[in-house]
Amino acid sequence: MFLEGAGVSTGNYTRGRRVEYLARDRLRQRGFCVIRSAGSRTPVDLVAGKHRQVLFVQTKRTRRPLSDARSVLSRFQSEITRLQEVYRKVELPVELWVYTDREGWRFFTVHPGGIAEVSEDDH
Repeated sequence: MFLEGAGVSTGNYTRGRRVEYLARDRLRQRGFCVIRSAGSRTPVDLVAGKHRQVLFVQTKRTRRPLSDARSVLSRFQSEITRLQEVYRKVELPVELWVYTDREGWRFFTVHPGGIAEVSEDDH
């Protein structure tokens, strides 16, 4: 099944949206106000704010486990490049949240030189 004019299978869109909702709910549980960019053609899926703290989040779902930050960088290179541009423009925290079926969430901060994995305790 395809969304009309979008060129994206409904199954992939639905799975991606579910992960965005999981991330949104996680941020809300931490007290953030969250805005979701639906049908995202923007570099970030979520913008979250709490007490003058702003966070830009791109979510991704993959079935394959990812061993380390290097494998994440390889798998999502184009997305990370777009997120680095966001960071350069806003100079606020930009993160990539990756959900795998077997491992759950992994969190990465994005900076001009690459990405770094951060603790789940911080999320």
